Amino acid sequence: MALGKGYAARAAIGKETSWGSAVTVGQMLPFTSESIEKAITKLASEYLDGSPARRGLTNSAISVQGDLSGEVIFDTTGGTMTFEQLIYAAVMNAGTRDATNGLNKYTPATGDGVQHTIAFEKDVSVWEIPGAKVNTLEISGEADSKIVFTAGIIGKTLLRTGDTGIVNNTAAFDAISYTDPTVLTFKDAVFRIGDQVDALAAGDQVTIDQFTFTINNNLTDPQFASEDASHTDADLTLEPVRNGFREVTLKIRIPRYTSDQLFTWDKNGTALQADLKFTVGSYQFNLLIPHLQINESPKASVGGVEVYPIEVSFQLFKNNSNSFMTFQDGTAITYEFGIEVKSDRTTPAS
Repeated sequence: MALGKGYAARAAIGKETSWGSAVTVGQMLPFTSESIEKAITKLASEYLDGSPARRGLTNSAISVQGDLSGEVIFDTTGGTMTFEQLIYAAVMNAGTRDATNGLNKYTPATGDGVQHTIAFEKDVSVWEIPGAKVNTLEISGEADSKIVFTAGIIGKTLLRTGDTGIVNNTAAFDAISYTDPTVLTFKDAVFRIGDQVDALAAGDQVTIDQFTFTINNNLTDPQFASEDASHTDADLTLEPVRNGFREVTLKIRIPRYTSDQLFTWDKNGTALQADLKFTVGSYQFNLLIPHLQINESPKASVGGVEVYPIEVSFQLFKNNSNSFMTFQDGTAITYEFGIEVKSDRTTPAS
């Protein structure tokens, strides 16, 4: 008898040409947990007919949402590429190649993001989510640990083995092979922050022991309407689209309170620039931030007899043209941030 066991689960992903048109997954998606659920609205009978008993429920709107979490890894090409850079492309934009420096570059998108089919092999059945969009992405880490991500997913629907229209099956997973990837760890991080008077240098390096970087695309929640030529099932959501400003934030913790510089920047409303870079052998992951400001006053509260930290939160903004921050090839970073990745992937994800 089939039995759902977490260690036996697999996930994979494939890019769709049009939103909600499922494709056969072709790249492994290493993950540690997921909470993507299909919720069916239940409409209870309300009519009166002389009896205190209800008559039943009618199924209505279907929402598919949840989180996908895992370790941040470097893409490999020993088998089929693992997914890491696909997540960046999904929440941001198609990448571009910097052939000179041998890396791929990703910047935030002005549109509504791309869509994928995500599938899970759960032993009992295959679960398939067509039209999956990444609404939020959080990348975080703390000292003596790995760097992890959580992606907030909105899907068109969720199909299981035996459902009409499902594309993927166990054979699709068995056809994918991959080489064990390299995982990012906190010990490989270097963080720098400073004002926009000049370019960041070694003197701007700051010791941190925690960080959380968050992108919120502000896509519409599942939204329902009557059918037309493009929306052919009223039980399913309209395509999620951007519904407000993109919100990008960074939180850090400095383990020891030794300077008032952050408090001074907060008092003066100083425009800052920062970068967070990881180097593992020949691999690189670089988060480049040309324009950020403190949006929550720093905290350095005394909690007892022990050494106490500083915690501070920043909001990221469109490049104000005063920053010295660029990609390695000198290309300007137009919006709130840029990501550079050097791994085995020699073509950018799209």
